[in-house]
Amino acid sequence: MTKHAPISKTDIAIIGPGPVGLITALACAQETPFSISLFGTCPSSEQLENDTRTTAFMVPSLTLLDHLKVWPETQKHASPLKHLRMIDDCASFVRAPDCLFSASELDMEAFAQNIPNKHLNQQLINLVEGHANITWVKTQAVTSICPEHDHVMIETQEGQSYKACLLIGADGRNSPARRASGIQEKVWSYEQTAISCNFTHELPHNATSVEFHRPSGPLTLIPLKENHASLVWSLRPKQADDMLQLSTDKFCQQLEQTMHSIWGPITSAGKRVAFPIKGMKLDHFAAKRIFLVGEAAHVVPPIGAQGLNLGVRDVAYLVESLKSQTDLNTGIHSLESAYNKARQHDVWSRTMTIDWLNKSLLLSYLPLKILRTAGLNAMNASHTLRKLLMNEGLGASLDLPTLMRPKQKVVL
Repeated sequence: MTKHAPISKTDIAIIGPGPVGLITALACAQETPFSISLFGTCPSSEQLENDTRTTAFMVPSLTLLDHLKVWPETQKHASPLKHLRMIDDCASFVRAPDCLFSASELDMEAFAQNIPNKHLNQQLINLVEGHANITWVKTQAVTSICPEHDHVMIETQEGQSYKACLLIGADGRNSPARRASGIQEKVWSYEQTAISCNFTHELPHNATSVEFHRPSGPLTLIPLKENHASLVWSLRPKQADDMLQLSTDKFCQQLEQTMHSIWGPITSAGKRVAFPIKGMKLDHFAAKRIFLVGEAAHVVPPIGAQGLNLGVRDVAYLVESLKSQTDLNTGIHSLESAYNKARQHDVWSRTMTIDWLNKSLLLSYLPLKILRTAGLNAMNASHTLRKLLMNEGLGASLDLPTLMRPKQKVVL
């Protein structure tokens, strides 16, 4: 650090301008009296427009977006997820039954809403930039994070220095904030690569998300508007490489064949992106005045839209703890303890459950497949169990923080 460089002060520093970081900034600014500084680059209009990814928000997460005034503007771009169909396509003689879950079983209009990232991020950016209590430090990179006894020092690539009472790391699975906190992670690989893209199809999807459970992992179809859908296809790395090399027409043919033409011919497909599937687990989520949210705190395979919704719950529980604080210096240790306690069961139980579900597809161990088949048979047979599992998947069974409790019914 330059010896005489001016040092700016902030109560809460947030590292990472992705959706979770932007949501964190808005929630902290709205619900607490503290000054907020967000660190990271702001995507250009062209970058936003070229982002074809989508995010499925479960009802509790939508409620939080409604509290933050994000949902009313993004609602017109969203697509409801009213049904979830699970199909065993493992080509095993121990075949699990097909399962269909409907939001109407819980007296709900939809389990979730799928929002295109370009519209979600644009609205989040608009609100963050327009908030009087948020300073966006638009740096190319945070180069140093140094936790001290009563503050955290931050340096940027441009030579700016900041002193924060606490720091929130929303900086992804390779989080510099996590490294600075000293929190150790356990990371593992599934020897899978996921291919993601949007595509169009001929037959209506009827607001149904479909998961084909295949030996290489799940192939998940997520409904968008009209006859459009989003794909997350888990494959072995070599298979994924082969799929990326195909022409668009050949890829559409392969996808339609793998989907057993349930939505008719695939008429077009957008840009394909690939990412390795990994898992990550931490022993705790806060230390040395640094609090971790989103993929800085946990990484799970793309099953059941759990990852992002876990991250949104991180934000809601952290803000709930912050609301009770009047002094971020004297109360920091109790705040760390409260956040660690609030997130342990939710994060660990879902990490283990998703890990088991994914491995039950990848491993050829017969007793494991029999156990999985028996579980799906039980779900089909018991209405009580079905409702319990659906509520668990939504996160509705938890003692949710205030930001996830609707002031009134969220219009889906």
